[in-house]
Amino acid sequence: MIQRIYTVWGRIASCCGLISAVGFGLLAVLVTLDVFVRNLALARWPWLNEITEYLITISTFFGAPWVLHKAGHVNVDILLRLVGATAAQWLMKISYIAGFVICLLLLYQSIRVTLDTYEVGSLVFKNLVFAEWYLMIPVVACFGLCAIEFLFRAAGEGETR
Repeated sequence: MIQRIYTVWGRIASCCGLISAVGFGLLAVLVTLDVFVRNLALARWPWLNEITEYLITISTFFGAPWVLHKAGHVNVDILLRLVGATAAQWLMKISYIAGFVICLLLLYQSIRVTLDTYEVGSLVFKNLVFAEWYLMIPVVACFGLCAIEFLFRAAGEGETR
């Protein structure tokens, strides 16, 4: 049963990776296009800087759960190499629990900020105008999904190095 749930979770993490990849790809295309169009004096797109800002945010926060799921993050395992296998396993489990708790705290705070900006009706006023809470959706998703991944790892599921 848990393996089946973890398989579904893997697909969700892959979707996050896809969102991130599309965002970074779109970012590369838009920046290149902007440089090309500006240098040829064909057009000016003042809103493009904002779009690239938001693409970086979306891509980074959606990419984090996927990278964590694939164990693609940087691992500082100096201490793990100095202790025995059993102690190393316990240290890893402790780090997963710590990651889970930290992600839950950040999730809680990001939900509070999201609800606050929603209730107040805050707007982002730049070239594009929209509700500020929209910017918090990737943050909430990131910390919620990373918490799930850390929970799976603490339970013994998931990729490790």
